[in-house]
Amino acid sequence: MTDPERMAEPKQFRSFISYSQKDKVWGKRIHTWLETYRVPVGVIAGIEPNRRLGRFFRDEEEMPAADNIATVVSRAIKSAESQIVICSPNSAKSKWVEAEIRHFRESTPDGKVFAVIIDGTPNSGDPDTECFPAPLRADFDPDDPDAMPIEPMGLDVRIDGKDRICARLAAGLLNVDFDELWQRDRRRAEQRQRRTILGLATISLVFAMLASAAVWFGLAAQRQSAEADAARRHLQREYLSMLGETAVVEVLSSSADPGALEMDEPQSWIVLMHRDDLVFAAAREYGDGRVLVVAHDEVLNGPASARADGFLRRTLAWLTGPRGASTVVVAASHCEWLPHDAPDWRLPGLMREWGHEVVVADTALNDATLAHAGVLIVGNAWGDFSADEIAAVERFARRGGGVLAAGLGWSWAQDSAEEDMICQGMNAEQDVNDLATYPMNRLAQPFGIRWTAD
Repeated sequence: MTDPERMAEPKQFRSFISYSQKDKVWGKRIHTWLETYRVPVGVIAGIEPNRRLGRFFRDEEEMPAADNIATVVSRAIKSAESQIVICSPNSAKSKWVEAEIRHFRESTPDGKVFAVIIDGTPNSGDPDTECFPAPLRADFDPDDPDAMPIEPMGLDVRIDGKDRICARLAAGLLNVDFDELWQRDRRRAEQRQRRTILGLATISLVFAMLASAAVWFGLAAQRQSAEADAARRHLQREYLSMLGETAVVEVLSSSADPGALEMDEPQSWIVLMHRDDLVFAAAREYGDGRVLVVAHDEVLNGPASARADGFLRRTLAWLTGPRGASTVVVAASHCEWLPHDAPDWRLPGLMREWGHEVVVADTALNDATLAHAGVLIVGNAWGDFSADEIAAVERFARRGGGVLAAGLGWSWAQDSAEEDMICQGMNAEQDVNDLATYPMNRLAQPFGIRWTAD
């Protein structure tokens, strides 16, 4: 019989994630991707009943309150089946990352090491661009300091995107064929999309039936009530048209992480797009004007498909209302996350093609700035709005203007306090522990909507 004391200690973690603290945003992101990934049905591998890959160690997620952090990390490395190294020039210069790789190879000589590249160039030889830490550029051999270079399994998020990164890592971690796993992944995604389309069609049918019922009962109502019902039905038809054209995955790149919205009075809003149970885009009438809010600024950075172009074209058409094409003011004085100065920013050119005049406002927003505007666009501002600016935007919408606001609450809550992310000189109203002080939330507060940390 086998002596229980001599049996190998079971591994607690599927993998240990190593990264530079300067790349902790990517550390958290990839950790979340892997722990929420489900292995497709039909792939035979050692996985949990819920088809998840298992636990992954990331220092900020798994680290208990301990006096000796190095001891905790050492135990975690020994308890991991494999290691994932998030590679960038930051990690290539990190002594901690280098030590973690060497320690893993010493404790688990047959363990796999996966390199996930987020920035830089592998094996470039230039300290400013090299992304592989030193132990990934040479075999581990304590008796041979001149070991020949190796090339670990390198995955590049700039090329592969979220879905393919997860599938390739899952295949490597489970030691299964990548092509089979990827094809099953794609079939699962197609089935999910078909279910979504069927659900949207069902919702459209329900709305159509409700609209027909409203017409029937509206005929017997007083003239004023009938006109109001007709206006609401027309608004619903426009929303449904936009909803039928687009989905979240068609307005964001595969590597983007959508945010989420909450509404104080959901009955005042119509949800245009959502992902699972989280609202991604919503719109409402406000006074004589209209407001449309989305939960990621990338929708404004440069639409990448005809569907994404169509979403923005229909959005602007609805925001301008019966007036048609008009002047669009783009806010640019609050550290907005928009490529205002980039020559390849497609949105201004598209808006001009659609008949709009485009004005970039690099000063404070006020009644004069918005006097001749039909639509105001604000893209994920990280700098404060004054109380006077917020009041001016509210008056603009109430008097008939259209407001398109795109933000990303989880990103501001997570990163705005970072030294290289601070919007200099414009943080008097902000507290990173209170998402209500996120500048976009302060701007949208009069309309009854806010970005969340989801």
